Amino acid sequence: MRLGLAVPFYDEAPLVDAVVADLRRALAGLDAVVVLVDNGSTDGTGRKLDALADGGRLRALHLPENAGYGGGILAGLRALPGDREAVGWAWGDGQVDPAILPRLLRRLEDGADLAKARRVERRDGWRRRLVTAAYAGVMRGLGARTRDVNGCPKLLRRAAFARIAPRSADWFLDAEVVLAAESLGLRIAEEPAVMAPRAAGRSKVDWRTVAEFAGHLARWRLTGRAG
Repeated sequence: MRLGLAVPFYDEAPLVDAVVADLRRALAGLDAVVVLVDNGSTDGTGRKLDALADGGRLRALHLPENAGYGGGILAGLRALPGDREAVGWAWGDGQVDPAILPRLLRRLEDGADLAKARRVERRDGWRRRLVTAAYAGVMRGLGARTRDVNGCPKLLRRAAFARIAPRSADWFLDAEVVLAAESLGLRIAEEPAVMAPRAAGRSKVDWRTVAEFAGHLARWRLTGRAG
């Protein structure tokens, strides 16, 4: 399957070189196009992405202002060529090894509609773990069957992505996609992954993201759609 991947970066200049090198290694031998999204960075991330992009397999996209976690990803997905049969996203913080990507792609080739990482080990600090535990508890309360809703990378068949038509510009994007996939009866596959500590920079996830998440969930419960 031809793969298209969006990878958002927001003020991740110290990590860009290593993250892109890992992506190159993971995707070697695959028919893959990666859009590296500079999501309104102010620290030189954009210049580094331009230096690494080749205009073919690796393409840089610059957003003038931060469009939010989901907004950056969706912008990258819109910039992918239309011939990609599988589309998805990975994080630009280097915390999940992109070596998982070929395994996720094989799960799509074997019949899954959505293939995602499930973090079975976490080394990313108590604060991030607490936030994730709060997410997980709320999702279970809503009846979500998928574990680790926010686990990434996530890959989808293009047809499945079109059916879901996600629109969340913030941290609810991952939950929106999983909730919609479950509601539509799509086939979801997971592969185990380790969440490593950050090598540099700081996490963009904090308790404000929990508040955003709760607001979206309230709307989802009422309408079945994000927004």
